[in-house]
Amino acid sequence: MCNSARHLAAAALLFTSFAMNAQSFEGIIEFTKTTGPVVTNYRYFVKGGHVRVEEISAKGNVQGIMLVDTREKSVTALSPDRRLYMDVPNMRLPKDIKAEMKKTGESKQLVGYACEKWTVKSTAEDRQLTYWVAQDAFDFFVPLLETLNRKDEQAVFFLKMEDTKGVFPMLGIEQKLDGSEVSRLEVTKVVRDEQRPALFEIPQGYTKFERN
Repeated sequence: MCNSARHLAAAALLFTSFAMNAQSFEGIIEFTKTTGPVVTNYRYFVKGGHVRVEEISAKGNVQGIMLVDTREKSVTALSPDRRLYMDVPNMRLPKDIKAEMKKTGESKQLVGYACEKWTVKSTAEDRQLTYWVAQDAFDFFVPLLETLNRKDEQAVFFLKMEDTKGVFPMLGIEQKLDGSEVSRLEVTKVVRDEQRPALFEIPQGYTKFERN
């Protein structure tokens, strides 16, 4: 009876651990974007279909915020200094590019995650992107890129790849085909933690900015 109870307890613990890992990511991801000599720091706060994107100044202050609702496909920009908010329209047409994707099977540890090296290359665009991707039910990331609809190659090429559900690039390197580096996205910290709903709402006292 004792052995049976121990087996049941171990099975329950294993199931609980699996269930926790299978849950969609909720927490904070900090990363840097390097383009030439310019380095910019960002933070993602993630809760369900909501993502708060903060741009951090060199002094550590929040200088810009975007509230993204991936279910409603909406983006709201906040200006903390001016206490303004603005709806951001999605007007950009998708870019049609032909690219070759490869899962290399190479792996390495980055910020506590086992990451696999994926590459995607386009001769016509003179670009090769290398992503070291981790799996932790990062279900928010592809819908985030689709909602933001940015034109930068790091985002555009990632959306061209297959099997991206639940993965997040802990390191992304954009290069020209001659090997020269154009940009680099590098995660510095990942924390799974419950996030306050208020983080994803327009703060009280903010005024809507209307374009003339």
